Amino acid sequence: MYYNCLTAEASMNNVKQRIALVTGGANGIGDAIVSALAENGVKVFSLDRAAPKQPRDGVIYLDADVSQPDQVAGVFSKIDAVGQGLDIVVHSAGIQRSGLIGQMSFDNWSAVIGTHLTGLFLCASEAMPRMIKQARGGAIISIASTAAFVGLPGRGPYTAAKAGIVGLTRSLAVEAAPYRIRVNAVAPGFTRTAIIDDAIANGSLQEDWMLERVPLRRLAEPAEIASVVKFLSSEDAAYITGQTIVADGGWTIQGINESPDWLQPDGAPR
Repeated sequence: MYYNCLTAEASMNNVKQRIALVTGGANGIGDAIVSALAENGVKVFSLDRAAPKQPRDGVIYLDADVSQPDQVAGVFSKIDAVGQGLDIVVHSAGIQRSGLIGQMSFDNWSAVIGTHLTGLFLCASEAMPRMIKQARGGAIISIASTAAFVGLPGRGPYTAAKAGIVGLTRSLAVEAAPYRIRVNAVAPGFTRTAIIDDAIANGSLQEDWMLERVPLRRLAEPAEIASVVKFLSSEDAAYITGQTIVADGGWTIQGINESPDWLQPDGAPR
């Protein structure tokens, strides 16, 4: 399964015939990224602890925890076995644990930081030496969040991890630039994923509140976020590095309104 030959060279205007690793590729935004790259001719490895709901032809799905060094190293060894190198890494894996900092367990804090921020570190530390040795450039892209730029009650580890991704993206970009490796991030706003839909259904998010604060008056679709990632991975973005592209329908440009009572976690002052 690992030895499908890629014979055509990459086009200057798209990401055809390259090799990509996408973490968190089984669902939501990650799944949309897998689809966007695969449909554009990229050979995709998808890393996730969950099984894909709709496996895509030609995609190699790998079960691994992105926060564990040995498991991430194992994934990169499997990519090495293909013998065709690595051109694109997209770190989309993420989890959420809600609660006030004073009431949050260390395990929950560590799980969120580990998946989001440590996951980027581990993937970059494996990918960059390989891309440097290949001497053909590359792209490393992370999914950050508008949470990196605002304060969200009860989401301390998530906001810290996403802000960390933005900062690490800048540092990695400077280190990687001499080797034509570009490092960027995408910060989505409210996006129509299963997590958001479930939160709306159980009342922990209110769709009307979100739409009132987004000038475009709708949520993003995962495919729209994936399109930004596809652009950043292409030669069309060859002069872009160290940037975080905000795709939030205009939410953050008009200022962040006070969080409503229903968004406050249990135990927060109201």
